[in-house]
Amino acid sequence: MAHEKPDLHILGEGESESSGDSYTDDDDDIDIDHLSQRSHNSEMEQELSDTDTGNADVLDSDDEGNINVRTYLTSQNTTKWSRVPEQSNVRTKSESTKFLAGVKPIGRNASTAIQCWKLIVTDDMLQDVVKHTNTEIQLKRSMCTNSHTQKCVYYNTSLSELKAFIGLLYLAGLSHANRSNVKDLWRSDGCGLEVCRVTMTLRRFGFLQNCLRFDDKTTRQERKRTDNLAAIRSLFENFVSNCQAVYTPSKYMTIDEQLAAFHGRCSFKQCLPNKPSKYGIKMYTLVDAKTYYTFNLEIYPGTQPPGPYSCSNKPNDVVNRLVAPISQSNRNVTFDSWFTSYPLMLHLLREHQLTSVGTIRKNKAEIPNEMLQLRNRELYSTIFGFQRDITLASYMAKKNKVVLLMSTLHHDGSIDKDTSTQMKPEIETFYNKTKGGVDVVDELCSNYDVTRNTKRWPMIVFYSILNMSGINSFIVYKENNKCKISRRNFLRGLGLELIREQLQQKKDKMFLPKELRKTDLMELASEQAGATSQRLTRAVEKPKRCHLCPKKKDRKTKHVCYQCKGYLCMEHAVLVCEDCLGCDR
Repeated sequence: MAHEKPDLHILGEGESESSGDSYTDDDDDIDIDHLSQRSHNSEMEQELSDTDTGNADVLDSDDEGNINVRTYLTSQNTTKWSRVPEQSNVRTKSESTKFLAGVKPIGRNASTAIQCWKLIVTDDMLQDVVKHTNTEIQLKRSMCTNSHTQKCVYYNTSLSELKAFIGLLYLAGLSHANRSNVKDLWRSDGCGLEVCRVTMTLRRFGFLQNCLRFDDKTTRQERKRTDNLAAIRSLFENFVSNCQAVYTPSKYMTIDEQLAAFHGRCSFKQCLPNKPSKYGIKMYTLVDAKTYYTFNLEIYPGTQPPGPYSCSNKPNDVVNRLVAPISQSNRNVTFDSWFTSYPLMLHLLREHQLTSVGTIRKNKAEIPNEMLQLRNRELYSTIFGFQRDITLASYMAKKNKVVLLMSTLHHDGSIDKDTSTQMKPEIETFYNKTKGGVDVVDELCSNYDVTRNTKRWPMIVFYSILNMSGINSFIVYKENNKCKISRRNFLRGLGLELIREQLQQKKDKMFLPKELRKTDLMELASEQAGATSQRLTRAVEKPKRCHLCPKKKDRKTKHVCYQCKGYLCMEHAVLVCEDCLGCDR
């Protein structure tokens, strides 16, 4: 049964309400700052004391001299909201932006998956990880008494091996094997990933995972006196700065919390019951609501010691730090009720030139009592409150449930016609469209998660960096190449490119197992990035007919000529030693 259009409690010309005193036009011009935070002047105090219902009628006159009656809603802290939109110069949704969204010039020449990824995770960042990891390896090698283990496992790592380690993490994430037993990935009975056995041994992979370090361990205790994030600070800040240097986000942004699952020991571990993993490392994230590009983020560090990294964790201060890179850009920021407050929205508009939209909690002092009342409220009805720069809406979404929204982007009582009988205000439909940016990033990360079980919280942050860098580089890749490609294929190509250099170094080593030296996966070392995913499927193809034998023999073989790549049986194959083969090349 269709519902009738509800009364939005907006008074037009010639309408009035009982009770309240009349004032001149001069009394109506009140500064919003004084309405929200400071005491009002003596005339306003007299007005509130004379009004019993919380409403006040004010006489306004337009340019032609016509008299209009404007009714105000008054909150507990005497913040006044007009029932009709304020007539003043305000920002609108149609205002032109001052930026061009997309990849910045520094990243437009990146055409392959590995090139796009290196814009986010640079070689300099990885070289620092190699340096600090080798320091840890040397310490473990000095404590090892087995000479064979020292030679075969406890040797220093390199940049190519670290990239191969990361590539295996991406490939394992594609198989949803990130949380499975690592031994299952190296099984040789057909149930494991053959690319893992080709790239490195199981023992070496586990050793690298245990030895990964991201800072100088000898000076960590000194740095921890002023920074709880000393173990990951350098890598994390470089990652964030690279994300901001490569891409320009759209005009609609989202701020929300992320939780990287972690159950180990950490002084600033948080519990968020509404998240899939209730315990972990909390991050505040600024995401593009259209492309889901992660543009800025910070880790919740708990109470920082006094020093350069000491900062407030209040919602207003967190938002101020996150929006600093997009300040003065006329963008809009959407956040939930944990961040939303009346002073914050006005601060973002006046100091940063950013509009904002969000739900607001019912216990805020700026909300009039009439917007909280449920009795005698018609279903799907909306009550609006207007000020010069901000709008408040109370929408009756369900029986005995009111949704409160606040916006500095919307300045009228428009109802979205596409919502049919529900008659949602445009503020709510806009909020629903832009609120899920961070939640979508969480879902994308979980689809092909690289996170492995660990007891060290810096590793959890490192895995989160890899997840977000995979998403950001995928967005850059699609924009640069103007093509449609699934993220699964992109990550497969990226993982194979990351291990390619390591395979090139290993393909001629004679101690490689015989079955691995013959596999077509070794050919990936000499393949270009665009063909790696196609070559991977060749490893499971059936033997093909020798191209020199008559068709009637139908002689199948797996051997391939190294030059023309044609299939050859042993009758037509020529054996050449490695020395002669090297001279021939």
